[in-house]
Amino acid sequence: MGNSMVTVLLRAFAVAAVLSASFAPVHAQLPDGVLDHGVAAPVGMAAWGGTMATEDAEGNRLVFIKLWAGGKTSYLYINAETGEHEQLPPGEGHSGSDAYFVFMSPDNKVYDTMAEWMLEIDVLTRQVRRIGQLPGGFGFSWTMSPEGVVYCALYPTATLLAYDPTTDTFTDYGQIHEEEWPIYPERLAVDDAGWVYCGVGLKAAQVVGFNPATGQRHVFIPDEQREQAAASVFRGSNGKVYANARGWGYHELYAGEATAVEKPPVGADSYLRPATQFPDGTRAQVDVHNRNLRILDAEGEIVHEVAFDYESDGVNIYSMAAGPDGKIWGATGLPLRIWCYDPHSGQMQNWGLGNHGGHANQMVRQGDKIYGAVYSSGSLIELDVTQPVDDTNIQKSTNPRHVYGYEYGVGRPLDMFGRPHALLAHPDGRHVVMGGNPARAQVGGGLLFYDTETGEHSVLKPDELLPDQGVKAICALPDGDIIVGSTTEAATAASPSAAPTAMLYRIDWATRRLVEKWPFEPPTAAVSDLVVAGDGIVYGLAAGNRFFAFDPRSGQFIHDEQITQYGAVTGMQAPRTMAIGPDGGIYVLFRDAIARFEPGTCEHREIVRPGPTITAGIVISDGRLYFACNRKLFSYDLSLVE
Repeated sequence: MGNSMVTVLLRAFAVAAVLSASFAPVHAQLPDGVLDHGVAAPVGMAAWGGTMATEDAEGNRLVFIKLWAGGKTSYLYINAETGEHEQLPPGEGHSGSDAYFVFMSPDNKVYDTMAEWMLEIDVLTRQVRRIGQLPGGFGFSWTMSPEGVVYCALYPTATLLAYDPTTDTFTDYGQIHEEEWPIYPERLAVDDAGWVYCGVGLKAAQVVGFNPATGQRHVFIPDEQREQAAASVFRGSNGKVYANARGWGYHELYAGEATAVEKPPVGADSYLRPATQFPDGTRAQVDVHNRNLRILDAEGEIVHEVAFDYESDGVNIYSMAAGPDGKIWGATGLPLRIWCYDPHSGQMQNWGLGNHGGHANQMVRQGDKIYGAVYSSGSLIELDVTQPVDDTNIQKSTNPRHVYGYEYGVGRPLDMFGRPHALLAHPDGRHVVMGGNPARAQVGGGLLFYDTETGEHSVLKPDELLPDQGVKAICALPDGDIIVGSTTEAATAASPSAAPTAMLYRIDWATRRLVEKWPFEPPTAAVSDLVVAGDGIVYGLAAGNRFFAFDPRSGQFIHDEQITQYGAVTGMQAPRTMAIGPDGGIYVLFRDAIARFEPGTCEHREIVRPGPTITAGIVISDGRLYFACNRKLFSYDLSLVE
């Protein structure tokens, strides 16, 4: 991110000119055989907690959106009566890259954290100014005291910041809580005694109280009652704060003391208007992806609807697969859009999946359907390319159809692949296998076996595999057994795994049991990808840019080489970057170049350097190798390979 920011902002027409310039064709700059097929999905999404309803100086209903699109952040102001809009950057020379929370005060000031600064945005004048420097991290929760002091807690340190608009004073109170893992400061609330309370998670819930006047701080949940969860706090209408956490229950908090209660005796204080509620009581419902804004009355009925627009140079491509229709299908992330490229017409299309803020990490074809592994629910979706894409919530959508996920275990969500790294279309023609890491706070991933013909599924849990490791890559052997490449990298907000190295292990397909495992020497943190070549050897990539060959018949690693000349190992959350070409060669995507490896000898050579950084792939279809460079789809003509 850039660091410079001034209070005089570029107006919307200037932003449009800059962004539209990024759409200029670059075919002339590309090497022979490489084609740029364009942006997959020129959309954006509202930052989490980034939509605010208010009024402008003339009393018109106005919506402010912190717009996040492909790693760039802008501020979007929409006249909810007409759809007229302005889209402005956070500041001159500052593109921004932040999809997280903002806060609006009753006097139409929005507070945000961007790069290394806390910002104040005057919604009426569109002016932005820096009000304090951040010690690191970003604003995850916000509140305002009845006296008008704005408080912000930062991820991942639970650092507490305060800004008093009356005195124009910014204060960094430092960390109010410490853990060995990244802290999610989920909620903030202030009582009438001036104490600030923060509910934190995720590995173990806690409620923290801090007195800004004295520096006192208390933690309230005993260690033996801390469960994996996030604690919540809210200010009651009596000026006290109420906290709740699983395993601890409700407590009333006041002046740094906690008293157990069966339930809060009062409701939440309403001195701060809900973020999407206009001053007249109506509410804003915004579909940023499809550029539509609705005004709803108290009963949820639509009373007004307008279209609006904005500029986006696209969101990142996460996955792709060759469809049964000869087209290339894929998904973007943040937001999740299903896209399709037709090689014959050159047409690119994209459709929504409701307002899904995640991504389909990998897609594979099994039979005449495409299956996708979705972050962070660990869901499996089924796409019928002959039917229209249904733009609605993932659990209600008919196409793609939600076929697995959101199942719950006893006491906590069953999260074994909320961050799905691997998806395999098994060569039996009917099963799909999915694996990964938990999304957050846990260590150890599982495997899902889904039967596309019957809809039945089974799961291998972490204690049936490697309890302290996740699943990063999967490939199938000629006899149907699968080889899994693991990862020692822990989920977000989890303690690190104690495992000394990632491993390969074998799952017997008939019994669905782990039967053999092989550690790496020297150790490696993760296996990025695996393929099986025509010689029956497993070839793979591991952390540290290691290309290796493994013979599953002898259980021996027969080749292990560090590859540096093509750039770093690439890939998004499911780094599928290896594929067997029509010539039997192993084609591998690195960040700087595409390389070809010869099975058996493991000799390799550079095929092409496309110019832009390669970030995702890989599909080989009709003689072309498809890959992504951030938001754009590219392909290379394999007939040029000598």
